[in-house]
Amino acid sequence: MRFGLRELLFLLVLLGLPGAAWWFVFRPVNNEIQQVHAENVNKEAKLQKLRLNQHIDDVGKEIAKLNDAIALYEAKLPAEKEVEVILKEVWELATRRGLLPKSVRTEKPVPGSLYTELPIKMEILGDFDGFYAFLLDVERLSRITRVPDMKLKRSKDEEGHMIATFTLTIFFEPAAMAQAGS
Repeated sequence: MRFGLRELLFLLVLLGLPGAAWWFVFRPVNNEIQQVHAENVNKEAKLQKLRLNQHIDDVGKEIAKLNDAIALYEAKLPAEKEVEVILKEVWELATRRGLLPKSVRTEKPVPGSLYTELPIKMEILGDFDGFYAFLLDVERLSRITRVPDMKLKRSKDEEGHMIATFTLTIFFEPAAMAQAGS
């Protein structure tokens, strides 16, 4: 058999056909398959998110339950005009426990988005057991309060007594918001 130019051309065409088929047919189809696979992965992720949110059977019931929780916390926020009542209540708690409130000063209110904080600087004289019982009573108040700082010192005047200087923060609903909610 003779191997000439014609046979060489035939061999090159024969070898080039699979390369051309890969370049013009298989490569674009593989790209399409990869795009479809990526879309399927995205859709599968979205479907998984929907499955996670499916545990809420009745959205209306869930909203009502959350509204009840909000109402509970709003009930613990007094209106601005009730702050004096709370101050009086705290003063009475202190005297009931045998403590002597030496000074009570309200500081500048700190506004928040849905509430306002009113820091109250207090200085109380008495025995530690009474002061501890007073703090437990403050904790049991129906209103939201906190004590961000406190200093305790022994009293130099009376044996067995102490002086407590602390800030009691009361949270209340501003008058403008209380009127808007009515």
